[in-house]
Amino acid sequence: MINILSWNIQAAKGVDEITSIERIASDIKRLSDADVICLQEVLTTSEDDQASQLGMHFPEHTPVFGAAVDRLDTHGRLQFGNLILCRLPLLAITMHKLPQPAEPSAKHMPRQAIEILINHNDNPLRVVTTHLDYFAEKQRSAQIAYLSAHHTESQQRQKNPSPQGGEAQFASIAESADSIYCGDFNMNVDSPDYALLSGTANGDTNPLVDCWRLLHPAKPHLPTCGIYDHKQWQEGPHCRDFFFASTTLSGNVKTINVDTETAASDHQPLVMTLE
Repeated sequence: MINILSWNIQAAKGVDEITSIERIASDIKRLSDADVICLQEVLTTSEDDQASQLGMHFPEHTPVFGAAVDRLDTHGRLQFGNLILCRLPLLAITMHKLPQPAEPSAKHMPRQAIEILINHNDNPLRVVTTHLDYFAEKQRSAQIAYLSAHHTESQQRQKNPSPQGGEAQFASIAESADSIYCGDFNMNVDSPDYALLSGTANGDTNPLVDCWRLLHPAKPHLPTCGIYDHKQWQEGPHCRDFFFASTTLSGNVKTINVDTETAASDHQPLVMTLE
């Protein structure tokens, strides 16, 4: 069994306006003995290195930080992005810069995804975590299209592997048809973006499957934000954080839960168990 947790931690700022990495780490440990911890909105500055702090709370895990924003700030270097903490051997790591087409009418920032390959049942398992744009609809749709194409390409590479051989950086890496995509997608389940990523918009014969709907087909998604923070989320409780799996893993997804109790962020953590 592999336990995977995903959570937009809002730079560790709770609904009470208190910033606490210790509280985030405590909630993660309370929720699951997670093998893979996927976090979004992690902030690293010269004064507050949240990626390193989180790594110290999980010494058995290897931290992989991907900065979507990396710039010189008035107080030094500022980095903002995604973090994976992984207790399993990392076979490969890839950083993805997501599309950011011009959209002058909307506030936006660069977006990024982290992809790791780990061992699962003696086969490579791909885990991708990301945080897509909130304000810029055109950019978010382009980012969804990128992830959808990335999934399709990985399936095609698995069926048509590269020649074996080579050494060091030229050595072949085993491709995988097994993929998990998780994070804050900033979309709702009735949106064209959701339809595209889940394959229902284009008749994809091997789409990504929404793990919640896979296990709870007759039950609405539990809310992943807006439960406690009514200032930012005036629409109230709703879902915008997901786990998606390749169809090759449909029989391996055993549980998916949303913790609706913590107010350590404006989002709620999700935990999935994979057999």
